[in-house]
Amino acid sequence: MELNVEYLRSAFIHNSDFIVREITINKRHKICVAFFESLCDSNMIYEYILRNVDNYITLSKKIKNIDDVISSPKNVNINKIEDSFFYLENGFCLVLYKNNIRAIEVKANIDRGINIAQTEPTIYGAKDSFCENYQKNLGVIKRRIKNKDLFVETVERGIYTKNRVSLVYIDSLVNKKALNTIKEKLNKFKDTEVTDSFDIAKELRLNKIIPTILKSERPTLVARYLLKGYIVILIDNTPFALIIDAKLDNFVNPYTTDNFVKILRYACLFLTVLTPAIYIALINYNQEIIPISLLIKFAAQRDSVPFPAIIEALLMLFTCEILREADIKFPNSYGSAASILGALILGESAVNAGIVSAIMIIIIAITFITNLIFTEVKFVFAIRIFRVVFLFIAALFGLYGLSIAIILGLFILANVRMYDGEYV
Repeated sequence: MELNVEYLRSAFIHNSDFIVREITINKRHKICVAFFESLCDSNMIYEYILRNVDNYITLSKKIKNIDDVISSPKNVNINKIEDSFFYLENGFCLVLYKNNIRAIEVKANIDRGINIAQTEPTIYGAKDSFCENYQKNLGVIKRRIKNKDLFVETVERGIYTKNRVSLVYIDSLVNKKALNTIKEKLNKFKDTEVTDSFDIAKELRLNKIIPTILKSERPTLVARYLLKGYIVILIDNTPFALIIDAKLDNFVNPYTTDNFVKILRYACLFLTVLTPAIYIALINYNQEIIPISLLIKFAAQRDSVPFPAIIEALLMLFTCEILREADIKFPNSYGSAASILGALILGESAVNAGIVSAIMIIIIAITFITNLIFTEVKFVFAIRIFRVVFLFIAALFGLYGLSIAIILGLFILANVRMYDGEYV
């Protein structure tokens, strides 16, 4: 025991929060308790170990079996001292007595608990969301799906992080081909460090532009996808679950069953991608489609603008992206107010200075208002790529080129690869 204690002390000599507590039983024997103060709950250590040891020694003066003394829901026997590092770094307390080493789970509650969903709010649905605690995340899923076919397979990822990555699926519903492929990928990069869900999403990505992995913080939504045969990945210390293989409709309508809302969302997708391109095509090449009276107003507004329409559109799109990024990074107390004020001042000043036309402000406003409906980061990135590509094609070839570009875009969407071997 003394050799093991010295080995632990030398291994964690540079960790000021590593504590070793020695309890003398008699002249020949003593018990050592080792733990990380930052990861363990002191009250639980006293409740499960220290108080029981003190009471046992008072009554019997001798300890024959350490298991008779310790009371804990989770008690793990350790055969090699090297194996104890994993338990110490995961909130366990080591109890060393003679040649026996026991790991007792006494994790401190250092997560923020289950709160209301922030990125996916709902009006009538369940309000709970995932948090940074893996056990709680798994618990809120199992509370909704009570079936023995709900399987959970865990892989430890990273040499330094040693983070838990779990595959959650319903065995009778899941696609076995997709499941085996994902398992192979996770095991292939077993030593790659994982600190967040984005690390796993990047690793499992099949397409550079069109995403097939949906992130969600809502247990209700994750349970719904599990019941449809999807595979869900949970990462410890991450409040977002990854849903594989998500299709286009899952990104556009992730948590609604209302048909009108679905149509509205697809209309918003069409508007946010194509509105600037259609305007550029009409104003540059296909003026005959615009009514004469409206065309005269457009020409009058653009009379004082020194830039071509494509430069005008790109300038406003770039400005709005900066405002959106600033709104995300600003504190919640005044972030939205600052971005709205900036948009009003910039828009009004740009029109008065003759840098952009009033109709361009309206076009870009429609584009970004409809874009706010979509919150998934990778999907918004894909929308940006398509929007800019369509904008340049419309500026070069008008509505004819834009029509061909839309057909090619649909062809790209229809050929997005999935883990189950199917296409969108």
